[in-house]
Amino acid sequence: MPDYEIDELMCALMAREIRDGDWVNHGAVVPLAGAALMLARNTHAPNLDFFYLGTVFNSVDPAENDLAKMMFEPRLAMTSSRCLISHHDILSLTLRGRCDFQFLRPIQIDAHGSVNVSLIGSHEAPRYRFHGIAVADAMVLVNRVGLYVTEHEPRVFVEELAFRTGTGHVEAGAWRKRVGAPGQGPVSVTTPLCVMDFETPERRARLRSVHPGVSVEEVVAATGFELVIPGEVPESAPPSAGELRVLREVVDPLATRKTEFKQWRAEANARLAAARAAR
Repeated sequence: MPDYEIDELMCALMAREIRDGDWVNHGAVVPLAGAALMLARNTHAPNLDFFYLGTVFNSVDPAENDLAKMMFEPRLAMTSSRCLISHHDILSLTLRGRCDFQFLRPIQIDAHGSVNVSLIGSHEAPRYRFHGIAVADAMVLVNRVGLYVTEHEPRVFVEELAFRTGTGHVEAGAWRKRVGAPGQGPVSVTTPLCVMDFETPERRARLRSVHPGVSVEEVVAATGFELVIPGEVPESAPPSAGELRVLREVVDPLATRKTEFKQWRAEANARLAAARAAR
């Protein structure tokens, strides 16, 4: 049996998408992505800069690394950072092509990496509405976009989106050059079963690796569009002992990242509520 859980594997794999020296935009309510950012910053990317909790610019700061503590008291991030930056300035920076990477968690993804974070159902009478913000611009402007989902099912990976909020690699990516889009669009998709990328001539989703214990056939059965399958599909490299130590002891000891997983959400929220009450 592995000595890690799927949230830890996904966190490590997502962290490895980040390069040392990257500038990353980050929302405050996606703790799995936040944990991946903090993990990268405390391991292979010490020169990582990112926008966090809506206003905070992090270079070597803030001094606080614990995600749960900053969720409980956002001022810990703000007061230990050397500089604050407004949302207006973040948009300006992104529009100028200065954002290197951003994580996005869509509700649907198609074969070319286009995403839906707007609605499920018909446009006239949707069954569910979602925020639909901070995605269309990121998919066009951010240099590299790392998609991730915490459920790998045909209803998530679909042949046709209910609504296209953000455009991936349609026309084999030719549209980006035609309209002058500065970003590369999505470069990877991390799921509980595998990692995908778009490194094909058609810029179609390709199976990059399968997680330990998962077969190619399982991934294909759980995907609602036809995946590109290479001749050999490697196994995703598990988190190292060092990555696990940093994640469990430094970055996210209360496992806030588990709130993004349906099977752990209630337990994780209860644990966080107890910790908040005890403060």
